[in-house]
Amino acid sequence: MRRRRWLCVLVGGAGCLRAVPAHAQQPDTAEHAVALPAISVSAARTTLSLVKVARAVQILERRQISAARPTWGLDEALGQVPGVFVANRYNFSLDQRISVRGFGSRSAFAVRGIKILVDGIPQTLPDGQGQLTNLELGDVDRIEVLRGSASALFGNASGGVISIWTDPVPPTRVREDVRFVAGWAGRRGGRTWNKWQSTTGLPVGSGGAELSVSRLAYDGERDHSAADLRNLNARLRLPLSTGWLLSMVAAVGDDPRADNPGALTLAELQANRDSAPAANLSSHAGKDVLQAQGGATLRHPFATGGEVGVTVFGLTRALKNPTTFAYIDLDRRAYGARVTLTHPVGRGRFAPQVTTGLDFQRQRDDRVNLGNVAGRPDTTRALDQLEDVTEVGPFVQGAVPLAARLTLTAGLRYDWVQFHVADRLVSAANPDDSGDRLMRALSGSLGLAFNPAREVTLYASTGSSFETPTTTELTNRPDSAGGFNAALDPQTARTYEVGGRGNVGSRGDWSAAVFQADVTDELISYEVPTSPQRRFFRNAGSARHRGIELGGGLALLPGIELRAAYTFSDFRYVRYAFSPDTSPPRVLDGRALPGIPKHAVHLTLRVEPRSVRGGWLEVETAGTSSTLVDDTLSLRTSPWWTTNVRLGWTGRLGSTSFQPFVAANNVFDRLYVGSVVINAARGRYYEPAPGRNLYLGLTVGSR
Repeated sequence: MRRRRWLCVLVGGAGCLRAVPAHAQQPDTAEHAVALPAISVSAARTTLSLVKVARAVQILERRQISAARPTWGLDEALGQVPGVFVANRYNFSLDQRISVRGFGSRSAFAVRGIKILVDGIPQTLPDGQGQLTNLELGDVDRIEVLRGSASALFGNASGGVISIWTDPVPPTRVREDVRFVAGWAGRRGGRTWNKWQSTTGLPVGSGGAELSVSRLAYDGERDHSAADLRNLNARLRLPLSTGWLLSMVAAVGDDPRADNPGALTLAELQANRDSAPAANLSSHAGKDVLQAQGGATLRHPFATGGEVGVTVFGLTRALKNPTTFAYIDLDRRAYGARVTLTHPVGRGRFAPQVTTGLDFQRQRDDRVNLGNVAGRPDTTRALDQLEDVTEVGPFVQGAVPLAARLTLTAGLRYDWVQFHVADRLVSAANPDDSGDRLMRALSGSLGLAFNPAREVTLYASTGSSFETPTTTELTNRPDSAGGFNAALDPQTARTYEVGGRGNVGSRGDWSAAVFQADVTDELISYEVPTSPQRRFFRNAGSARHRGIELGGGLALLPGIELRAAYTFSDFRYVRYAFSPDTSPPRVLDGRALPGIPKHAVHLTLRVEPRSVRGGWLEVETAGTSSTLVDDTLSLRTSPWWTTNVRLGWTGRLGSTSFQPFVAANNVFDRLYVGSVVINAARGRYYEPAPGRNLYLGLTVGSR
């Protein structure tokens, strides 16, 4: 049955095509891309060069993203970015918990508080929930990470923007790349994993197309953590005779199996860190999801500068999700459009540049919660409703060169987000919980960038952000009623930041930022003992996020490069009090927020000896300080650090390239907790990371 289903996915998606950015017409091969003046950054929603952008921005290249890595998830790349913390649950049912400056740490699954785009197509829904089901990390050419208030740019996000782009170079001839990786766990040597990926490119007129197919088969080190993930991705980039550029995108993600091993208590962690709770085993907790997405973008540059762009996109998602508390059956439809116009106002070297646009998205969820009997639904309905979300966001952003080395940027956006729920579970004993919630806000940003040298940027900026609860967060009500939680409000934040970035000649690059975000109505996740492993949400009165972010790279000697990232995070409640049903009132003013370590460091040493032509060695070490796991308790995880080693070689035989590699993650077999469930009921906080695991692979290409 599943084989037949996957065959249908392949056949149905073979003609679909995926987009690439219009501004990335030439490959970026610079080793220190973060400060090169020729680069424009889509995450900043401007055609300004990066040196003029008054925000914390970092760009990761293909080598930093996927070279000799498993390509399971974004933690493999984003750990190198200061200010970004990716907690890997090693649980493909719930995805990774990505947070930027503390925003997104509440996520029980998927991505919250961060705007995610892939080839310019939003992966974040109008309710603020981001899904990465269709992302194939092995296809990614670069990742742009913008940290800080993002509402004035993209709406409904507090932490920032992650803009992901696949290969921007249209193939000039037919080419084929094949990659295969396989590995096994140290503690559970009988459990293995493998992933293969095939990418085919071919010229189409004056442009080109690519088709990528991949599959990950994962046994999992923990009990009940196996996964089967299949992706088909396609893209087309085609210049038109009228001067327009057409980019098309399509992706299908079929995950017929993604088991949920759940979190452990401290006693279970110490007894057997590879175990799974009995409730997860008996309920067959996990998910089966099929998601398809497509979009098209037309861009046209003006001879006088600037450009116009129009994007349309759509998504379908079918989710079967047995959990410990219910069997969730979700059918989702979403679609949207974006129109942008960038144009200089006047002429001359110091002419202002203005970008105006409109974002529109609509989402409809058909949600039914049934009883779960050993992983199968019964006929008992606990929830049955239609949920609609409509988002409209007009925006304007201007860049004014005040002098040759001084640029002022300012932005304004209005977000209008309408939630509607139609309750279909109505009876004499169960009243109609249908209703509406309207959430709206005006957000702004202001920044000043100064360039004391050609490749150095010093900046100061401020901005406001607006973030709504998602439909899932509004639906999960502690009173078990239908409809939306009327007591849950959106969170807003005001961020202040100063920083800089630049190059050290040709030897390296650096970046630094200091920020403070004042947050009102911060969205907090928690569990209750009567419904463990189900996440509920409430607002804290106010909180303050303060941090320091340092990063950079340096060529120590010819062929030897060191890269480092350090993050200091001091996130605290300023005013937060609540009254649990079974406990006295709690006042948490001044207490640190759980889930984010105060200190995090990431180091990568890369050696490419000239005497071994094509050979290279990479040693990566990462670690954090201890982490609070609960708002009201003093429980913490232990500090941890871990080391990964990768060894590879790149060579050619005629027109065919060969890239064999071998690697070991967690070389010293450290026992640590990779992620925590914040405010978990019954002490189930801990999601352990795997021990030592080895893998090897080979990429063969005809590029």
